[in-house]
Amino acid sequence: MTSRTRTRHRWLATAVICALAATAATTLLGALPAQAQQPPNPSVRSLSGKVTDTSHEPIRGAIVELRNTDTREVVTYITDESGRYNFKRLDGNIDYEVWVIFRGQPSVTRSISKFDSHMVKVINFTVHAY
Repeated sequence: MTSRTRTRHRWLATAVICALAATAATTLLGALPAQAQQPPNPSVRSLSGKVTDTSHEPIRGAIVELRNTDTREVVTYITDESGRYNFKRLDGNIDYEVWVIFRGQPSVTRSISKFDSHMVKVINFTVHAY
């Protein structure tokens, strides 16, 4: 093999390697923005609200209970000083029931349907404080 032929083979091999590397880089870089711009998981929702008395004063220390209607599992949240509660990362494909217990008395139970399109749900409660 002559030196001219060797040079041509090296050049051809280098060109093929560069072309493959450029194709791979373009494919990888083109995929990254699409992955980075994915919307948040549409099946994850949150529930928050405020518990007040009949005079619209916030109730601190009320127990808010959330029940998964499929598993019957109950999660509890105790309201803060402003009467607020917050449940995050709820499965949007599950129905839930939520109620408040204050001084041993349960409130009316409210439902959250899996067919409700609100990913951020707000449910306020008014309870009798006497």
